[in-house]
Amino acid sequence: MDGRKLTIWAVAAALWLLPAVPAKAATILLNSAAGLAYSNLNTTGQTSPPATSGVTVTTGVHPLWQQNNPNGSSAVWISYADTGYQGNHFQPSLGSTQVVAITDTFTAAENNVLNLEVWADDSAGVYVDGVLVFAPVLTQGSACSGQVIGCLPGQDGVLSNYHLAAGTHTITFDLYQTGTGTDTTSNPMGLLFTGSDVASPEPAALLLVGAGLVAIGLLRRSRKAVPVSS
Repeated sequence: MDGRKLTIWAVAAALWLLPAVPAKAATILLNSAAGLAYSNLNTTGQTSPPATSGVTVTTGVHPLWQQNNPNGSSAVWISYADTGYQGNHFQPSLGSTQVVAITDTFTAAENNVLNLEVWADDSAGVYVDGVLVFAPVLTQGSACSGQVIGCLPGQDGVLSNYHLAAGTHTITFDLYQTGTGTDTTSNPMGLLFTGSDVASPEPAALLLVGAGLVAIGLLRRSRKAVPVSS
């Protein structure tokens, strides 16, 4: 069998198998919102502490903070109680001691890529399936940590193309309150995050597409090489 026939067979095989390649990757949106789980609340110094576990609520947004709905998302500032700007529940400073953990759990049906942006006041440590991806900044700037992860625009922690296998995954946000203000106007607290989990093509599928493109290229090249009869 000559080279041209082999190329035609390769193209035919690639086109036959292409339907096995996902046409469009499934996307899971991840946004901070009321109703996420919180746990391990440290109630030190609180006069009327809430339950040590429960679900999140939306909070007031400080004028200096990154505002709600970053990048057109539905993400809003949240906390275990209304600890945000001018809220009705004040969280006193615990310094380097974690206040509360907020979790978001999702299930991906196939290998996937996680992208995430996180803001916090005063700061947050972020874990993906128990692996630390952002350490908290336990210092106080002019507003919140003054660094990544902080509360101001440009102080967001950005996680890009973090590869995960198919299955259930948990993102954990450990919140810290380091400021020494005495009310929610001078020392609010909260968490804002937005992101997505996008299915990534299997390596075999990528090889299949690549092989098909190479075969098509060879076919075109062989056609150009055919001599024109006189």
